[in-house]
Amino acid sequence: MQRPCPLHGRPTETSPTPFNRGPWQLVRCHETGFVYLPNPPAYEALSEEHAWESTATAERERRRREEPAFSRLSSGWKRVRRSLFRSRHPFATILASRLARDGGAGVRDGAAERPLIVDVGCADASFTIGVATRVAEAGFAVRMVGIEVSRALAARARERFAAIGGEAIEAPAIEGLRELPAGAITAVLMSSFLEHEARPLELLREVQRVLRDGGFVIVKVPNFACWNRHVRGGRWCGFRYPDHVNYFTPRTLRLLAENAGLRCEQGPFDRLPISDNMYAVLVRPAAQRLAA
Repeated sequence: MQRPCPLHGRPTETSPTPFNRGPWQLVRCHETGFVYLPNPPAYEALSEEHAWESTATAERERRRREEPAFSRLSSGWKRVRRSLFRSRHPFATILASRLARDGGAGVRDGAAERPLIVDVGCADASFTIGVATRVAEAGFAVRMVGIEVSRALAARARERFAAIGGEAIEAPAIEGLRELPAGAITAVLMSSFLEHEARPLELLREVQRVLRDGGFVIVKVPNFACWNRHVRGGRWCGFRYPDHVNYFTPRTLRLLAENAGLRCEQGPFDRLPISDNMYAVLVRPAAQRLAA
């Protein structure tokens, strides 16, 4: 069964694109220009068969096999970047600056008053705990909750969260968010996640429900509009079949956010065309919570 346009949540006219592999053929919506996979794997397959840790490894091996020279060059450049920008952590920086701007977002001595931060697609919690550690070093104590569909990764995350008083929910993202009360969340982290979600509009509407007034989502996704995608075509590193099911540009990401009742804040440095990825902050305006 093919899914409707992810930006509208309803069927639209589409055309096939030149981007495909095996049974996976990307299409483009005529109304929005959005490119997406119309027949993504079921959530059940994402917990094991198409779990992130499996598909990521398989994709690295495929690239090494088909483009060995380019793969070595790309891996080397990533190591250089990690070495040069070891102290750089965009998610922690954005989160700490937003908490500071909001006067600590309710941070008090009691643990129950700490801002609640939810990492959607937390994997094994390494990233989540890294963000919490850096934000704590900046003077903000937070409570962390992770949501993860992969059974193996959720088990590892549960162990790591236990050490810091956090919690891991093993569930698809939308179901996991439904376990949280309305208006209770200060921030949601989505690092390289939204491109995997088959129902992104429904997901962001659920996020809008759980966010407090002024709460926000920090998003990182591949940028389908980047120069490298135009140069590399179907060999672009942002293509991953079948678990990347959405291919956002700055415009389509903003449209998705607006349809979910969120305001998209994205500066020029958040969407540089020379970068394969882009960042955005999606803010829940005050007094505009959607009906549950």
